[in-house]
Amino acid sequence: MNKWVEHNKKEFGCRLIELKRIISNQVKDGGKADTFTSDMLVAIVSGRKITEKMQGAIDNIIKQNSPEETFKRDEWLASVLPKLLMVENMIKDTDWTNGYKGGLIYFMESIIKQAKNRKTLSKKQMEAVSKMYARIKKNIEKNKNKA
Repeated sequence: MNKWVEHNKKEFGCRLIELKRIISNQVKDGGKADTFTSDMLVAIVSGRKITEKMQGAIDNIIKQNSPEETFKRDEWLASVLPKLLMVENMIKDTDWTNGYKGGLIYFMESIIKQAKNRKTLSKKQMEAVSKMYARIKKNIEKNKNKA
């Protein structure tokens, strides 16, 4: 086992340093580190055999947490977050039942939380928010025409 610990230190030294930096930044920012990132660090340090798939995952973690990628995701968050908050606030202006509104607000809160934490949303999540915005806007317009 000791030979694998030494092998991993030699083979993955740069990645090891980078993973430690990423985890320390995550702890500073959010209070806890990403479980998968921590698991990859432990795998290298403990002398576990690192497969090609694991190497790819480690490289992807490092790439996603590079300063350039972080800057891009911060810019994305700054442009998208106000829109998400706007959709969440618009829900209150609809004439839907309180239960239905509550479900939509809960959904929007979870989307906003993920956007803040991960600084990304999937294509399906973005489409769901867009469809929700269209429904909310249509409902609000219909209510204005009634009044």
